[in-house]
Amino acid sequence: MKNRLNTEDMPKMILSCNIMGGESYALVNDVDEYYKRLETLLDDISNGKGKACNYLYFAFVSLASATLEYSLNFMLSVHCFKKYNYPMYEKHLQSFIDIKYTTKIEITPEIVSEGKYTIKEGNSTLQCLKELVNMRNKLLHNSKAVKVTTFDFPNTGAKILDGEVFVPLDSLNDDGSIDFSVNSRDNEITTINARWCIRMGNAIRNYLDNIVTPYLIHNSLEVNDLFVPCK
Repeated sequence: MKNRLNTEDMPKMILSCNIMGGESYALVNDVDEYYKRLETLLDDISNGKGKACNYLYFAFVSLASATLEYSLNFMLSVHCFKKYNYPMYEKHLQSFIDIKYTTKIEITPEIVSEGKYTIKEGNSTLQCLKELVNMRNKLLHNSKAVKVTTFDFPNTGAKILDGEVFVPLDSLNDDGSIDFSVNSRDNEITTINARWCIRMGNAIRNYLDNIVTPYLIHNSLEVNDLFVPCK
């Protein structure tokens, strides 16, 4: 990561107190706990440990996705917690939690700012984060990675006689082998490298630094490189 996210000023808890005494509510903020672990993982990848322990790349996709999604869900939780009384809080929040992940990345600022701001179209950070989610889906929901590949096998002039296969000698190489090739594409897990992880990590940091942190600390957003006022 280019810089470290400052989470020290984030409130650890959002309170809704009954000042007359009685049942009150607390919303616990664990955003920094996710980010600390992600930062440690990115440090290891940046220092080249991923080359020797390439499972770290898979771990990054999982942890980065979880960190971002937790941040989004917590922002939406704070929005609902402050806007609605507790019994209604959960009903409103669930409708936001169920939003498709990539859509949630894009519209959460608009939701928590109550229509004041929206992410710029074609924003590179947004595109990176959608790329991360797509990779996460391919790795964790990977039924399509199991595949049958078709290929052409040469006509050797082989014959079956009495249940046995006979291949003419002139169809074989000197060592008795037959030449043919099978083309296959890389599984997604083999395409991840340190540079990709760091690029995704910087995108997460940019989103957290410009959207998540300002909202959780100041309960408000301001125009920056990521979004603009809604029209």
